[in-house]
Amino acid sequence: MTLAACARPDWGDVFQDEAANASGRQLLTAMVAADKNCPLCRDVDVNLTLKSPLKNTAVSGYLLFRQPSWIKFVSSNPFGQPVFVAVSDGVRFQQLSIPQKTYLHGQVFSYLVHNNLPLALAMGDWESWLTGGVGGVRAEEAEVRPDRDNRGLWFTWPPRGIRQNGVQEHILVDAGKRQIIARVISEAGGKTIARFDYGNWRVDGPCPQPEKIVVSGLDGGGIIEMVFSGLGTPAECPEDLFQLKKPEHFQEFFLP
Repeated sequence: MTLAACARPDWGDVFQDEAANASGRQLLTAMVAADKNCPLCRDVDVNLTLKSPLKNTAVSGYLLFRQPSWIKFVSSNPFGQPVFVAVSDGVRFQQLSIPQKTYLHGQVFSYLVHNNLPLALAMGDWESWLTGGVGGVRAEEAEVRPDRDNRGLWFTWPPRGIRQNGVQEHILVDAGKRQIIARVISEAGGKTIARFDYGNWRVDGPCPQPEKIVVSGLDGGGIIEMVFSGLGTPAECPEDLFQLKKPEHFQEFFLP
């Protein structure tokens, strides 16, 4: 793990040639504009597996996204009855565990602290992270770098709200296809907080969507693989779809 944390990054030094920088930022600007034309809502079926030195877990369910960072996940039993539901607007979260009859809610920051996860993950645009979008980056602020394996261009910028902490977001873009190959979130000093690798892009809908995402670089050596199917664009997904109410007789837990 120490060797992995100190490994040389996939990107090279910032381009010193202004023409190269201008060309790269023009590409990023076009991708940002294309993202803005994507549907407000997207949904998908997902098979998720977690492999780590301590345990292996698999779960399947339904994911609903709404720009900018609204997410809803529902896992059901073979009879179609929900057994686990979680929602978040990027700041707060709610969670229902039906068999245990528990209702958990609070701030995303508190959830990350409670589960020993990097706080920087709360600052991300999860809708973009899970749909392979570029997010709300300002192209003129992004650094442009070459890929050491000549796969495309790397763009680097600080995620919203945590510029002072040295956290940076990096995306590797296939310039020809205008698709993100990989995304790396790193903290001050260059250590990777999380890495997203995107594959099997589906391009027949209103917006491209990867059908496979592998998340690695997490503390503890865990690797999360998400395989998507049944990609769709709901006509509407009002905000109340991302709100849960505590059922009667459920035990309530709050993370302030």
